[in-house]
Amino acid sequence: MFPRPLRALLLLLVLCFGACATTSGTPEAAGPGAPPLPAGEEPMPVAPSADEVLQARVERLMAGLSVEDKVGQLMMVGFGGTEVDESVEALVRGRRVGGVCLFKRNIATGEQVARLNDGLRRLLADGIPPFLALDQEGGNVVRVRDGVVVLPGNMALGATRSAELAYAAGLAQGEDLKRLGFNMNLAPVLDVNLNPRNPVIGIRSYGDSVPLVSELGRAFVRGQQDAGLVTVAKHFPGHGSTDADSHTALPVMRESREEVLAQMEPFRAVIQDGLDGLMTAHVAVPGLTGDDMPATVHPQVLDGLLRQRLGFDGLVLTDELEMDAIAQRYGVGRAAVMAVGAGADMVLVPWRAEKKTEVYEALMGAAWSGELPPARLDGAVRRILTAKLRRGLFEPQPRLEERLATPPSPENAEVAHRIARAAVTLLRTDGKHFPLSPGTRLGLITPERSLGEAILERVPGAQVLDVPAWPTHARRAILRQQARRLALASDVVVVGMINSRQLELVTMAAATGRPVLVVSMGLPYLAEQADEARAVLAIYSYQPAATEAAAAALFGEIGTPGRLPVGLSRLAFGHGLDSPVPRRTAAAPAAPAATPLQ
Repeated sequence: MFPRPLRALLLLLVLCFGACATTSGTPEAAGPGAPPLPAGEEPMPVAPSADEVLQARVERLMAGLSVEDKVGQLMMVGFGGTEVDESVEALVRGRRVGGVCLFKRNIATGEQVARLNDGLRRLLADGIPPFLALDQEGGNVVRVRDGVVVLPGNMALGATRSAELAYAAGLAQGEDLKRLGFNMNLAPVLDVNLNPRNPVIGIRSYGDSVPLVSELGRAFVRGQQDAGLVTVAKHFPGHGSTDADSHTALPVMRESREEVLAQMEPFRAVIQDGLDGLMTAHVAVPGLTGDDMPATVHPQVLDGLLRQRLGFDGLVLTDELEMDAIAQRYGVGRAAVMAVGAGADMVLVPWRAEKKTEVYEALMGAAWSGELPPARLDGAVRRILTAKLRRGLFEPQPRLEERLATPPSPENAEVAHRIARAAVTLLRTDGKHFPLSPGTRLGLITPERSLGEAILERVPGAQVLDVPAWPTHARRAILRQQARRLALASDVVVVGMINSRQLELVTMAAATGRPVLVVSMGLPYLAEQADEARAVLAIYSYQPAATEAAAAALFGEIGTPGRLPVGLSRLAFGHGLDSPVPRRTAAAPAAPAATPLQ
């Protein structure tokens, strides 16, 4: 038995504990058997979650929108010119569009496009701010070069096997694009390039391995979204196994249901990570749907597969509705109604002015007639507003002059060089002519001027023959003779190759007996055919960072750490030779060690 004073103290502690347990927290937290709150005492309020706050803001905005406002939000438009004029104001402000997509025709310099974006945003300053988008993939799809990092491209990233570099690429590009006033990028490409004859994907893909594309795509998306940029990956459900270009014909995925679903794994992976948006592909998927209706307008693909099976509740944007695969089959206006009805939230209509009018009137007619039910229209607009709120489009932007006065980060530009150096892949060498000796009488044949500039920095006396990437038939005969003369005046010939037009120049130079080294700047499938070459480097890009890395590798300043991101007919996925120990120079640091992907 405790002494009396101690018993009293224990009783007081028990009573205090019981009182605290009945009055703290919410009634639910106290459990179902908890006693009621004392009379007159209110439960402590529970703070709403971030999602609840966001959705409440969406509903407040929805309450103030007319049908015309909502239909305008469904439209992503383009226009000609580099300034906001009366026609642009009539389109953007007059239709109250949800977004504007800029192309090369709209962009002259970084400062110019930043002022253009600022002007477009001001047009809707009293309403819903627009998405300001572009396709900035890197590689062979680059809309703006001035004031932003220009990435070598996805297949170069695939050759690095580095998720760390993919994240850095997305982050750097996102930061630079935001500085110029963009808030959305239609990238990355997540198509798996399974068909070497694919005419539209190619080096825009990370490779032909589903796990590789998934891992690098996830990392890139995280980086770009961490920079605050609305990220729209493409082209769902996949364009990499097709052999047609949807600009001119309807591509068909002819694989089985299981094979098609396997190709969609990169999309599923980024959806699970919280992807902002997806762009649809104008491809038929009979293995899934049993018909040849394009995925962009197919309810089974957009609603059934994407929304219900994959659980994607983000933004869905169509590819350009003016492409022949859609326009010739349905007409642009009808296709817009079908796409939104199938589950798309926005339709992309970038080119002809009359087609934008056709789409607007078709959507308005469908909304008023009930063909486009109010629930479907409102659901699309809610997703648009959610993406805009989540990425801060309604927040005050830093003043334009302040942004322009802040130069882009040198670290961002260095990301492109890190990728390029880590991507250089040595496919073949005879062990004698690579790397080059500094005193070599060198001849260079190249369709990309930046490769010549990089070579001349190292060998000022090199002979350079600049050739067109796609010469006419008459010009090809002249170029073959010029290639022969250049080879005869050289000890070694380097040929930069983007397509088969340069492959015949490899043959002509090698016919002189001079050793030829090939730098493949395009798809590596073609590089394998350069049988006369003594060494073949693949860099997967003709952007300056990539050609600089090629020149550094040719002269032994860096190694060749890259590995094939696609399988070739004679070289397996993952093939790559290590060059002899490189000669390090202060001007050309070695490629950094990258975190490998298995």
